[in-house]
Amino acid sequence: MPRPAEQQQRPPAGAPIRVHTHAERGISYLQAGASGPPIVMLHGWGAFKELWWSTLRRLGRQFRCFALDIPGHGESPIGRATTMTALAETVAAFCDDLNLSRIVLMGHSMGGSVACELTLRRTDLVERLILVDAAVDPHLMPSFARTYLLPLNGWTLFRLMLLGARIASPIGALVPHDHGGGWLRPWLRRGSYLAYFDPEPLYLLYRSLFATRAGETLRQIAVPTLVISGQFDSVVPPRHSRRIARTIPGARYVEIQGALHNPMDERPRAFEEAVLAFLAEAHAPHHPERVAHSQ
Repeated sequence: MPRPAEQQQRPPAGAPIRVHTHAERGISYLQAGASGPPIVMLHGWGAFKELWWSTLRRLGRQFRCFALDIPGHGESPIGRATTMTALAETVAAFCDDLNLSRIVLMGHSMGGSVACELTLRRTDLVERLILVDAAVDPHLMPSFARTYLLPLNGWTLFRLMLLGARIASPIGALVPHDHGGGWLRPWLRRGSYLAYFDPEPLYLLYRSLFATRAGETLRQIAVPTLVISGQFDSVVPPRHSRRIARTIPGARYVEIQGALHNPMDERPRAFEEAVLAFLAEAHAPHHPERVAHSQ
């Protein structure tokens, strides 16, 4: 039986998570939290709504959180959302249908590209922006990130990657959502989802992502913005995220120590603390970049 002091030191229980489907839009999503400002979470290419599991449970204590399966991923068919612009329009329509306004928009990797597009298009909808290892201006990312675009064998390499994920998927399927972070177990879990995605819509969105250019339009983003990078991210290196933070007026930069490309999954506690600190500073002035240490 825990002593009273031990009971007091326990963190509050995480918010329950519910699965929903927006039938008209064909979007599967997770929801956590019954009150507070709305947060909409967009995962990256080849990912899934459950990637935000720990974030949902933590932030759902104070906010109404919605994590979407982006069309072409998970349980959301691609439909006509075959470009970053079309994905942004689909997310905007989802928010309008659920009467969500003044949202905090959080986008990871490809979801960061979609989030920037939506923020620029719907200034009435997005109040704060969080970009996590955002694949914005992907043509400036390391060349290996474009491997699947190689004209002769890109498609073959892409299918081989999916085959490898399927072979390892029985192991990854054993990893729980509340795995506590790290590198190996989150990676195995992500692969177990990726293994069963429809390859053609996924490849179509991959090509669309790398055809997207944001450039100087980032300077038009006029909402408080947090840019987060994993310390060891090789896909969207910290230098790339720093460039994004320098381009967006007043943006704040945070680097999560020990994280790769998925800090919400690899270092969830440090990631959540960084996000909560940003959300607590609703009217704070510009801050210099800092490094967040994992806990």
